[in-house]
Amino acid sequence: MKTVKGTLDIGRFEIPYRKYGDSENILVCVSGALQTMAIWRSVVKRFTDDFTVVIFDMPGIGRSEIKSGGAQITVEEQVQALHAIIAETHTGGELALAGSSWGTAIAAAYAAIYPDAVQHLVLSSFGMQPNAGMRELVKRAGVLYEAGDYAGGAHLILDLFGAQIGEGYKKQIIAQFQQLNDAHAETFYQHTVNILKLGRLDEVVDLRQIKARTFIINGADDTIIDLKDMYVAEKLIPDCELLLVQGVGHFLHFERPELLDEYERFLVPAK
Repeated sequence: MKTVKGTLDIGRFEIPYRKYGDSENILVCVSGALQTMAIWRSVVKRFTDDFTVVIFDMPGIGRSEIKSGGAQITVEEQVQALHAIIAETHTGGELALAGSSWGTAIAAAYAAIYPDAVQHLVLSSFGMQPNAGMRELVKRAGVLYEAGDYAGGAHLILDLFGAQIGEGYKKQIIAQFQQLNDAHAETFYQHTVNILKLGRLDEVVDLRQIKARTFIINGADDTIIDLKDMYVAEKLIPDCELLLVQGVGHFLHFERPELLDEYERFLVPAK
């Protein structure tokens, strides 16, 4: 499998990315808050027969670096980073975006701003606004951040919405939080605060502009998004398909790996 590793200077950020495969059709994966590109390993393995799969660390996350300015990263900066990654890696063919958690907001925003560029859009664990569970997460995360207890963030996530994921991924989350430095911890905390300030996604992003075939997949047991939001989005996005999966929470295919079959059904035409 052809593999390209690179780093882009994008404004005040240095963003690492990986490109797998040699298809003219490209699948770019957009991670959620504090999720590194490593979360897409199973997607890379599954889809490189049909796409060139691109993964990257969002500004302030993982191996990315903030070269100047503060830890607060705007939605506009995140969309600009995605745009630069696409410009660097997309050489033709169709473009599909797959967003996870907060990454769904960035992917949807991009598809609305550049409606002719995106042909397929997968939004997994998609919500429109912070719910009570998310507000409780931010409140408790703030206490841990002020105390310098970064490792405690992992247990907070697992307690509030990660109980159903496998032991391997739990260990990965715990290890990631144990290794957080001050800069990444501040970026994560500022990001969660900004989510609360943003308000409703459909008030800042015109979802009606999206032309891509769109697939929203949510877990019925997800405690940090309001499930009714997916039905609101369905009415706004012209070509939108929904799937609500019973017995699954926020982490979807990490809790139930066979859900990748649903992604493939949507993204890959029957052969």
